[in-house]
Amino acid sequence: MAHCIKSARYVTLLTLISLLYLNAKVQNANAQPPDSSSAADGQQWAILIGAENYRFAAPLAYTINDVDQLALTMRERGGVSARNIVRFVDSADDELRQPLRRSLLSELPKWLEKPGPNDRLLVYFSGHGFQSDDGKLFLAPLDCDPARAEETGLSVAWLRDQLAACRAGLKLLILDSCHAGTEKGETDVENAEAGQDMRRVAAKELGEPFRDIEGVITLASSTNEQKSLIWAEKRQSLFTYWLNQGLKGHADEGGDGIVDIDELNKYVYDNVTHTAEARFHRSQSPVRIIRSGVQGVPWVLKLAPLQLKHLISDMADQIAWAMESRGIKKVGVMQFTADTQFGEALGGEFGALGRWCTAELENKLLETGTVEVIDGRELVTQLKAQQFSVDQLGSREALAKLSASLDGLPAIVTGTLRHRQHRLITLQCKLKQLETNSLAGAAGGAALLNEHEWAMLGLSVAVKPEDRPPPFPGVQPQEQLIAKLDERAQGAHPLSDPKFPYRVAIYVDGKERSGEFRGNDYVVPLRQGEVYTIRVRLLGRDKVYMRLLVDGLNTLPEKVQEKGIATVEVAPIVKLDEARGWILDPSASNQPLWEIRGFVTETGTGGKLRRFVVVDDNLSVAAQKNFTENLGLITAAFYAPSLSRVGTGAEDV
Repeated sequence: MAHCIKSARYVTLLTLISLLYLNAKVQNANAQPPDSSSAADGQQWAILIGAENYRFAAPLAYTINDVDQLALTMRERGGVSARNIVRFVDSADDELRQPLRRSLLSELPKWLEKPGPNDRLLVYFSGHGFQSDDGKLFLAPLDCDPARAEETGLSVAWLRDQLAACRAGLKLLILDSCHAGTEKGETDVENAEAGQDMRRVAAKELGEPFRDIEGVITLASSTNEQKSLIWAEKRQSLFTYWLNQGLKGHADEGGDGIVDIDELNKYVYDNVTHTAEARFHRSQSPVRIIRSGVQGVPWVLKLAPLQLKHLISDMADQIAWAMESRGIKKVGVMQFTADTQFGEALGGEFGALGRWCTAELENKLLETGTVEVIDGRELVTQLKAQQFSVDQLGSREALAKLSASLDGLPAIVTGTLRHRQHRLITLQCKLKQLETNSLAGAAGGAALLNEHEWAMLGLSVAVKPEDRPPPFPGVQPQEQLIAKLDERAQGAHPLSDPKFPYRVAIYVDGKERSGEFRGNDYVVPLRQGEVYTIRVRLLGRDKVYMRLLVDGLNTLPEKVQEKGIATVEVAPIVKLDEARGWILDPSASNQPLWEIRGFVTETGTGGKLRRFVVVDDNLSVAAQKNFTENLGLITAAFYAPSLSRVGTGAEDV
């Protein structure tokens, strides 16, 4: 049995109808993301060193976890092969993978020989650093004795020569040293022999010798006068926590799916300095050390995409923390906008997907348990009353007025769908304080759409069974399928074919409102205030399961759990594959024709509904700049009942 999706836009002047027809059983949408690198980009390498339980110096906290979290991020968010990552930590079973002096002297040169000229290398060290009385600098391996640093330390001069000889195009050295978590003091004189003064040094001091090496950029956790703070709540150092969050994609300010060195440096600096002051009442200022005259802005990590839900959940965690750190208790989540040729607008090339992303972000923020989110309907009401447009998101005066109208709402979250290439999309969220129009936090990343999320874009295609590649090792079926959907969406609208088996039409006052085919769109004229219905006619006699969304809202009510109590939500915002659906059974009717007259509030033979009414003009460029409850997009999906859960019968409403 076929599976079909049909979408329509209703607006004051025009209604746009679009359709997706999938003729086969749905394949697994959770395929692994493709490798984020290409031959032209080169490979990404990472050497991660964390020394924690020192034998002759004060122990440190969470350096092993710092390394583990960075390795996980490099693999999951950067798509870096595990073969290209080496970890030197106390807990390693193999002594050659422990941060011992002999292990590092033996293994580091081997790993530094691996990268080629097009490759990028990240070298991370978390541990003590020392300076002898004659000015020599040393990184402290696990077995370093401060009293005998020449014999037991790792010479910074030696590491400098090794990095200089490495062929990698970008060599990012990250130093997190002089930790303050245990208040260890400035010297280890208790371990020093008479006449040997070993001073513990900050990361910036350790990084200075690398300044003039071509291709090397150093990020140091603190200045010479500061400690590198430990964040016990996160079980990481403060610096490495924010470094890791930046590499996850939250530093991607440009929303292009790439974290470059400027973005990473700014993100880490802003968050470390703020958190150090706000939470610890201390100062910590990360430092970038770079050779003068460096051209361009090298990128550090190309982001591997996540599942869309996973990414939004991660973004919500970041926004919630930014709110907590700034004492913000309440927030409003604005409707996601989309990048268009006319600037940011609602809907755009992303249809109803932005509305679902907005609702999902609201839910995930609430799930953190630390955030109060105002009702989206109340927010939209005030936005409409003030004729607030997307362009005013940068206006301090307009934001202050919005805050006043919402009882002093302190902040909003704005979301943007920035780019899409087949399955791959990039998202970005920003936390804005309304009174000052200042940025209080940001989060973002890349995600992979599945076919149901793609269907919410409002594109129109018919898919044949052979369009779905069979399961095969190394093949990305969703990637291939969605690439074909995009290609086919360049063609005519399926409803232009009179033999298309699922006929959907808009009716006003019992009469069909004819539309116009415009490329891949079907546009139907409607006027503001008109009440309309949606009629579905099947050309075949097979039973069909239909999901029907209007502006991303399910036309059927959904059961939800609130604090353990089951309730029913009318017109909920849902993702297509999670929506409750209708059963259309031609054998139970004299004519295979059904009419949906509004959002159902109660199902069954005595069912009730809320009529479909056109509220706003949505298709004009100007209208898409204004915040509204209407997008003008109707999406219907048709399935064989055996492939979907049972819903309610349309004929019962």
